[in-house]
Amino acid sequence: MRNSIRLIPLFFIIILAACDEEEECVGCNLNPKIKIKFEAITSKPYIDSLFMAVTTRIEEGEERLQDSLSVDEKTIVENSLVEFRLDSATLNEDYMLFRSNKTRIDVLEAKGAILNTLFQDTVIRDFAVPVDMQHDTSTFYFTYHGFTDTLQIFYQRDVIQTFDGVRMKINGIGVNQEISTFDSIRVKCYNVECSNDQTTIFLYF
Repeated sequence: MRNSIRLIPLFFIIILAACDEEEECVGCNLNPKIKIKFEAITSKPYIDSLFMAVTTRIEEGEERLQDSLSVDEKTIVENSLVEFRLDSATLNEDYMLFRSNKTRIDVLEAKGAILNTLFQDTVIRDFAVPVDMQHDTSTFYFTYHGFTDTLQIFYQRDVIQTFDGVRMKINGIGVNQEISTFDSIRVKCYNVECSNDQTTIFLYF
C-alpha cells in the first residue's frame, strides 16, 4: 500500500452568482463541479487482513500476561496491548466505513482549483469538487485512511449566456491516467457531452 504523506490543507473560495434556476442554466455556474465517488475494492480485504493480524497479536499478548513475567516484561506486554487495541479500533472503523461505501477524507488539496471545503476527518459517500476554470485540467491530492493519491482530470470549458449573465459549464470530462495514482478510475457519463452535471468519476482504491 502507499505511504502516508501529510498534505497541507488548503481553503478555496467559491464565488457563486445569484441565479434563478432557468432550464438552460441547470448544472452550470461560475465554478462547475465534478461528482466523485470512492470505492474500496482492494483496500477492503487488505484492511480486513490487518484487522485479523492485530486481533491475533492481542490474543497472544493477553495469553502471555497469564505467564509468570517480571515487572518490566509485564509493562512491555501491557503497553503493546494498548497500541494493538488502538490499531484494532482504527482498522475496524475503516472496515465498517468501507462496507457502507463510505470514505474518510483527511485532507483534500487542489493545485490551481477553487475548492470550497476544508476536508479533515470528513466521512463521505460521494461528493463534488470544483474545477479550475482558468485551465483545461485540474489536479487533486487526497489523503485518506493513511493513503495518498492524485487525480488529474481534463475537460473543455464552455461559456453560456443566460438571462441573468454569463455562466460556465464543462464538457468532455476525462482522466489523465499517467498522473492519477488510484488503483483504477472509471468515468461514467450520463450524456454524450460528459458534462459536469451528468458525469461521475469512480475512484477505486
